[in-house]
Amino acid sequence: MGESAWLGLGAEAGEVEEALVLTNASQVRALTSEQAARHLPVRLRGVVLLESGGENLTMADETAGIFVEAEANSLPRYRRGQLIEVEGVTDPGKFAPVVKLRSARLVGEGQIPEPRPVTLDELLTGRLDAQWVEVSGVVHSSRAQPAALDPGGWEVALSTGGGQLMVQMSKAQGKAVLADSEVRLRGICFYQFNKARQVLKPILTVPPSGEVVVKRPAPADPYAAPACAVASLMQFSPEGASGHRVQVRGVVMHSEPGEGFWIRDGARGLHVCSQEPERLEIGTVVDALGFPGRGDYSPVLGDAVFRKRGSGPAPFPVFLEGSAQALDHDGDLVALEAVIAEQKLALDGCRLTLADGAGTFAALFRLRNGLPAPPNWRPGSRVRVVGICSVMPGSGQVMTGTIEPREFRILLRSRGDLRVLEPPPWWTTQHLAWLLGIVVAGLLLLVAGVTWIGRRRLRELAVERMKAEAEFSAVWHERNRMARELHDTVAQGLGAISVHLELIKSDLEGDARIREQVEKVRLLARASMADVRKSIWNMRSQVLENGDLAAALAGILETLAKGNGVESEMRVLGRSRRLAPVTENNLLRIGQEAIANAVKHARARRIDVVLEFEERQLRLTVRDDGRGFDLAHAPASDGSFGLVGMRERATQLHGELNMTTKPGQGTVVTMTLPLPN
Repeated sequence: MGESAWLGLGAEAGEVEEALVLTNASQVRALTSEQAARHLPVRLRGVVLLESGGENLTMADETAGIFVEAEANSLPRYRRGQLIEVEGVTDPGKFAPVVKLRSARLVGEGQIPEPRPVTLDELLTGRLDAQWVEVSGVVHSSRAQPAALDPGGWEVALSTGGGQLMVQMSKAQGKAVLADSEVRLRGICFYQFNKARQVLKPILTVPPSGEVVVKRPAPADPYAAPACAVASLMQFSPEGASGHRVQVRGVVMHSEPGEGFWIRDGARGLHVCSQEPERLEIGTVVDALGFPGRGDYSPVLGDAVFRKRGSGPAPFPVFLEGSAQALDHDGDLVALEAVIAEQKLALDGCRLTLADGAGTFAALFRLRNGLPAPPNWRPGSRVRVVGICSVMPGSGQVMTGTIEPREFRILLRSRGDLRVLEPPPWWTTQHLAWLLGIVVAGLLLLVAGVTWIGRRRLRELAVERMKAEAEFSAVWHERNRMARELHDTVAQGLGAISVHLELIKSDLEGDARIREQVEKVRLLARASMADVRKSIWNMRSQVLENGDLAAALAGILETLAKGNGVESEMRVLGRSRRLAPVTENNLLRIGQEAIANAVKHARARRIDVVLEFEERQLRLTVRDDGRGFDLAHAPASDGSFGLVGMRERATQLHGELNMTTKPGQGTVVTMTLPLPN
């Protein structure tokens, strides 16, 4: 029946027949967590290995051990060794599959099976959960568990297979097993694991009636053996390492309760790892008993106990000429000079980075009772450091052979272990950073001030510009009014006088002298009328009143060029927009003068005018194919300002006037004017 039930587990949950029942522990252990979650029926018969307060037990049949869970106080108390029959269902458990109990009954007395001898490597795989096993090893320590965990239990550290295994025993068993005993233990393997059902470490639980065999008891007097030298620990021996405790005698250099202490035996230093809460005074002579083990680079003495032999003077540190020599003094008290490169707080205290020219190394000072680091431990200070040297091997070493150390750190015992020889110079990196910050802040303030002054000046200029434009507008309107008055009065009157003089001249026939005088008066009247019209033109730009600058220039170009048989073209590039009246008037006069010069003086056959509006500037270009001239001897214009007037207008507008010409190569006049935003 058990075989048929086991073969049915490969089907889907809906295909498993309710009649199939798992009948041995191996079948339950072989389930995956998904299969065990189907709550498959189980009926087992086996012997009780370990009972636990009516809530669960561990039992074993002829195939394997299995853990059985029950509701609170629903499981009858069965003694270890009794044969029982349980019925229930499978469950994934928190680590390995278990049986959820539904009913149990006592069958009779059974026989505890022989345990399976295992190694530490097998235990570490995680596959021996709830199994009855046997291990051998040397006891490193034995101490009572905290009351919160198990008030009657003891925790034994067993060295086996090159590692350590934690063993839980009853109080009586733990007291019977002394440190340095060589023992054989039989117990049930359980595991510590994480939430992802992954193994952390094995723990062996020895039942109160379980077998604990002391194969070799601990020495009656553990201090009777002769002390060995620190330098001899874990060195080559043809007999191999014994795995038992050794005794080392030395002078205490430093002590940290809970971590142990450091001693020197006259030649070398050694870290003795001990859980003893007592703080040893520096200079105390002790005999330390412990198990040699691997440290970061040199051996350490683990799970140690000690006895005091007396006290003496504090040991002197080994003075080093440079940091490279520290690599030969692992675990010893050393002293050397260096410069503090960096100081920072860490979880384990104050960490210093020091440099002596040959390299850098770290120093650690544990801060107790919330006290801060000494204020004079500042970067840049030259200091003398005294402390315990801890050497660490470098990475990328060879697989066999000598491992060369690459770095070390110093453990400071007290504030007095670091003495400042020279304070840091003022020009430290921190001070330079402060100075740079002050300079940057000053520059930012200066930029802000200049920006504020610039904006204020721009606002003032805007106000002045508005006032100037208002004043110019008033003057412009007044000049237009005067021009209209001159046109309607003086110009009209002079025109009438000229007409009447023409009529008088035609009526005079006899007196030639009078006719000559009348002609002179008529010519003077026409000349005066021309002057008045020119004044009116200079006072008023009628074309700007009826259109924009581009239209005004186009009108002037057509009038001057067409009347003299000159080909012309006017182009506007960009987005055309109106400008201030004074600006448009001056640009119109510059363009008018350039066109007039091309018609009258250059004898041009073609004139091209381009008015180009850009985002930030305006460009007016007048190009002709006339005879050109020498710029060094520019001709004057009749009745106008000429080139001088054009440059004065450009200066008034804060623009730039450029002229390119050579005799026989035409002329190009370019006016560039910056535009406001």
